Amino acid sequence: MADVVAVHGILANRSSREEMHDSWLAALREGLRNARFAGAEDLKLECAFYGYLYNDGKAGFAWQYEVGDLAPGLEEDLLVGLAEGVDDPSRNTVSKAGYAPRSVQWAIDLLQSRKLLGGTASAIIGFVKQVARYLRDEEFKKQVRAEFSAAMETRPRLVIAHSLGTVVAYDWLRSHPATSATTLITLGSPLGLRPVLRELHPYIDACQAPWPVGIDTWVNVAAKEDVVATVKELNGLFAGKIRDLPASNSRATAHDAVAYLKNVRTAQSVTVALG
Repeated sequence: MADVVAVHGILANRSSREEMHDSWLAALREGLRNARFAGAEDLKLECAFYGYLYNDGKAGFAWQYEVGDLAPGLEEDLLVGLAEGVDDPSRNTVSKAGYAPRSVQWAIDLLQSRKLLGGTASAIIGFVKQVARYLRDEEFKKQVRAEFSAAMETRPRLVIAHSLGTVVAYDWLRSHPATSATTLITLGSPLGLRPVLRELHPYIDACQAPWPVGIDTWVNVAAKEDVVATVKELNGLFAGKIRDLPASNSRATAHDAVAYLKNVRTAQSVTVALG
């Protein structure tokens, strides 16, 4: 039995299940101790870890992606969608790079300037490719969902998901019967991006996205500095009430899972869910 099932996000291909478990549990306990949660030391965490699935030649240790590696359609749309959430006065300037559509190169330049994922174009493109692969590669998605299913067999009360993991968790929960989990906490979520929502729900422009089955409480924590969570408020996009909570991480840790897990907003939400 577990109290929490945790779902990681992008760039975990260089990590392991053990590393994720230890770092997430330590961060959660630190936040819960700050919030004086009596059960902090007894917290049991189960990880839905799928990062190793990216180690098949598509995402090596040192990426060398360039703008030209972006596939037209979803990958370019995801990149531009991220950048469009950033207020930038130079939106209409002409890029000097003639080898890519202006909107794509503008997006790369802007996201690099905002230090997304360290500010390297290769990491930014790698992020986009990992998100797109989950959304479009059916065999890969099947394996990720099988991992999540195995984690949910521990009968948690709470699911905490970060980054791409919020897409994985939502996608699984909305398409399965009710489980033991009644609370979903999303951290640094890209679920508000239109390209993501359209992949999950082709008719999203005409209606709200379905509510995840069995979830009574959905809390979404988004840091103001986090470009991945470019849409800070998810309430109104889904057929239910989401409690959107603002947070503040440092620019260097804007999208970092550990920073989110230690955040007072997360700790307070976990305390309510498990108290």
